[in-house]
Amino acid sequence: MRLYNYLENVEVLQTNVRRFDMEIRGVTSRSDEVQCGYVFVCIRGMHRDGHDLASVAKEKGASLLVVEQLTLGIVNTGLPYIRVENTRSALALMCAAAYGNPERQLKMIGVTGTNGKTSTCQLLSAVYAKSGENVKTVGTLDGGLTTPDPEDFFPMLKKAFDTGMTTVIMEASSHALFLDKLYGVKFRCGLFTNLTEEHLDFHKNMNGYAAAKAKLFKSCEIGLFNLDDSYCSKVKEMSAGRSLTYSVTDKNADFCVENYISHGTKGFEYDLLTPTFPLMIKSHLCGRFNVYNTLAAASLAFADGVDHGAIEAGIRSVENVRGRLERLDFKDVPFEVYIDYAHTPDALQKVLECIRAFKSKKQKITLVFGCGGDRDRSKRRLMGQTASRLADFVIVTSDNCRTEKREDIICEILKGIDKERPYKVIEDRKNAIEYAVENAKENDIILLAGKGHEDYEIGPFGKSYFNEKEIAANAVDKRVRKK
Repeated sequence: MRLYNYLENVEVLQTNVRRFDMEIRGVTSRSDEVQCGYVFVCIRGMHRDGHDLASVAKEKGASLLVVEQLTLGIVNTGLPYIRVENTRSALALMCAAAYGNPERQLKMIGVTGTNGKTSTCQLLSAVYAKSGENVKTVGTLDGGLTTPDPEDFFPMLKKAFDTGMTTVIMEASSHALFLDKLYGVKFRCGLFTNLTEEHLDFHKNMNGYAAAKAKLFKSCEIGLFNLDDSYCSKVKEMSAGRSLTYSVTDKNADFCVENYISHGTKGFEYDLLTPTFPLMIKSHLCGRFNVYNTLAAASLAFADGVDHGAIEAGIRSVENVRGRLERLDFKDVPFEVYIDYAHTPDALQKVLECIRAFKSKKQKITLVFGCGGDRDRSKRRLMGQTASRLADFVIVTSDNCRTEKREDIICEILKGIDKERPYKVIEDRKNAIEYAVENAKENDIILLAGKGHEDYEIGPFGKSYFNEKEIAANAVDKRVRKK
């Protein structure tokens, strides 16, 4: 491709480029991926500034630099440059152009919020599949970043389009939105689930967090917002398209719940009131938070014109979401084990409240959880408080400590733990899981919270394999053999 093809939507402030018809082989902001004929986009990162790596890019064969500032190091490379206001947005636009702007050929649906993104995306995927669409889902369950970097995202979309996909349903994280990873992407629909305390190490405060989430709706034809969330109006005011609301409790919303019936662990049903006619929603999922997730998915699909039969059938077809209040199927033991991705105070509260709602009086909850390192420290004490209040026995352990000492993280969690209630500290997460299984009593419910679908542990030296399902299964086998 020629350089001018990459720059179709990029506003150039200054340049010394003489030939805009030069052949460009690729574009990246990753200095270790630069090849001969590439454009190197200088991004100011959290720990390193790409402007300082221009000489490295030149050595690897870069043909052009895209910069925000003409530093001495940039000038000294002797490479042609293009100066822009924001290299992050330029990167997104150039990566999109490199792959033929596949996002323009696909129906793009984005879901943002603190909790519920993954489950809602899975529900939406099922609904759109029932309507005859070929669906690509992008998000946490893929194993990488919630929202991929532009260098990965646009080739993913190109492959999706080339293989016959028609609709992309994706999680849009606050980090990705703040960092303009999705800049220039036009969404058919955007959905806001909720906003609770999380990522304040990055966004500094809740208003900053809300502003990042709201950026999604600047480029949506239809925006759907949770009216029951206190940040709804703040996020909604950024909407550039048609704005609609949903609610479990407020009948003034465009979409709301009526005649709700819970079937405990077997699911629930309710009438979904829409601006025109009601839908009958039946779900195999359980918990109030899944009422919100199903309501959000069904409402958005309805607003997008999806056939009501496909909506009802799609919601009904989802029997579980991997790593979200997922029951592990163990035989020959008198207790239950669940895993869940809950890693925020609000998510932990909701999953524990859900279990308390369906458990019998004689059942006791053992909670195994920790908090991630190098992440928002303010939530650790809050999660300790939630654990003590809603679980009968708490085992505080590690969870992706990264570069922090796990004992330091645990100390901060313990500030919220009620010392008058049963708890235990077991730093090693594998040992903690094994202890919970070994000491479980008849009818107990064990909840392993924090990892959910993840099959790895992140320590000071990076990722290592860690599969809670396997660890729990081995512990159960060991217990059964002891009989």
